Amino acid sequence: MAANSAEPLFAMNLRRPLIRVVLLREVRFRAMLVCVIAAGASWAIAAAQAQDIASLEKQAKKGDAEAQYEMAEAYLNGTSGASKDSKQGLEWLQKAANLEHPAAQNALWVMYRNGFPPSIPKDPKQGLEWLRKSSGHQYAPAEYNLALLYRDGDGETGIPRDPHVAASWFRKAARQPGSTKSQASLGEMLQKGLITEREANWQAAEPTVAATVADPRKEPRKGAATAFSLGDVETGLTGGITSKRMTTLVQKFGVDFKLSSVTRKRLADEGADNNLLQTISASKRSL
Repeated sequence: MAANSAEPLFAMNLRRPLIRVVLLREVRFRAMLVCVIAAGASWAIAAAQAQDIASLEKQAKKGDAEAQYEMAEAYLNGTSGASKDSKQGLEWLQKAANLEHPAAQNALWVMYRNGFPPSIPKDPKQGLEWLRKSSGHQYAPAEYNLALLYRDGDGETGIPRDPHVAASWFRKAARQPGSTKSQASLGEMLQKGLITEREANWQAAEPTVAATVADPRKEPRKGAATAFSLGDVETGLTGGITSKRMTTLVQKFGVDFKLSSVTRKRLADEGADNNLLQTISASKRSL
């Protein structure tokens, strides 16, 4: 019984090194398999990204502004399978902005505002033109940025400090989803006594130049204190209302701001012709 019982134990001892070798090979094989799978997954991701960027470029070349903007993001950030290339990124960004893509226009504002060497020199006034175009599309981030300039005043762009115009732009942005910063800014300005409660109330509907043009029944009664503000006139010009139509509205309702050399130039840059500027200057309600 002793011999018989010893035999299995002896045989088991002989097999242990073999078991260890087999197990070791198994572990190494699995590790290698993991590496192969990971490499395959990385290749698959890279291939998918290459396909995505190729498809995106195809759409961008057809004149799709959103695709052009995404191409700009890909090259500027080195994402979506594209190698980082600021030159190509800026080219696509400019194309999207020229097709009136508001986010692209707002991005160019930031680049010109701060400079983006070596391709874009610092030129805040050039950047302001893009910012105004972007805000004219009711793009909340651009409206917020423009409001900040009016709230604080900005010597580099030539924008004077005007809390009332700032409040007008903050309200436009605040009415759009997710614009909590604009809502908070209105509250802060109210607490500081810079604007009235009515100006801070972004939830209340307010007649705009665009609404007046679209529906004549909404036009305010002549003689009422409803003259157009500078922000109203700017909204109309950047929103597509012709200078001729704006002249008619100003003749009827007047304005509540003074046409200084600064505001004259700003409105001219936004499309106001000499006839409109003269009408504003001669407005009986102009302060």
